[in-house]
Amino acid sequence: MSQEKNVNREFRRSVQARRCRIPEAERTLTALTKLNGRVYVYCGDPETQRQFIEDAENEQFRYGDGVSLRERRPDAVMALNKDRTVNFIGFAGRMAFQYADHFGSGKDAVPLIKVDYRKYLAGCQDFLCRP
Repeated sequence: MSQEKNVNREFRRSVQARRCRIPEAERTLTALTKLNGRVYVYCGDPETQRQFIEDAENEQFRYGDGVSLRERRPDAVMALNKDRTVNFIGFAGRMAFQYADHFGSGKDAVPLIKVDYRKYLAGCQDFLCRP
């Protein structure tokens, strides 16, 4: 990657991090859905996945088809939607999680916000994933 592209990418990440500040007392999944962008939540281990499902159920999140989150095994990366639904991201979503920082292009681009749920729960100031 050229140095200029690397500098631009780092600048976009720092801007995104500043926009994603959520006080520790207000750290809920609902708060994440209010951020400006598409939210992917990374739950890297079974304990974090269980906590994510429990928290999402407590906040009345469901899968898009109305099924309870406890009915299906969670994945390491799940998407949160503004309508209080959760969905699996599939292959294309996993590629985006690894390599993209937005969806679309130009003025239609939507930031991709990648949250490390363990850091988010722990109260870390920087809870965003860094691929």
